[in-house]
Amino acid sequence: MGELGENIKKFRTEANLHQEELATKLGKSKNVISNWERGDNRPDADMIKKMCEIFGIEPNQLYGWESAKPHTIAAHFDGEDFTEEEMAEIMQFAAFVKSRKKK
Repeated sequence: MGELGENIKKFRTEANLHQEELATKLGKSKNVISNWERGDNRPDADMIKKMCEIFGIEPNQLYGWESAKPHTIAAHFDGEDFTEEEMAEIMQFAAFVKSRKKK
């Protein structure tokens, strides 16, 4: 199985989708998804785009390529104070989003 196929399977399972469910969302058959995951065939650009939308990822992640430029997220809160509990929740969510990349 090639890296693209492995990543399709990885992101599909992280999205809690069975092959049949992803196939339905893409207008394909389960066999097509299975073939992609085994590396027997490759999805076209339109299918890559649709899968990235479904999985909430960038094409580079699906291909296993390094991102061309780093993504930086900054936030500024004017006059808004957060409780310690709210800040802990924000930090937990940030950690969750970051952890999805490591799988």
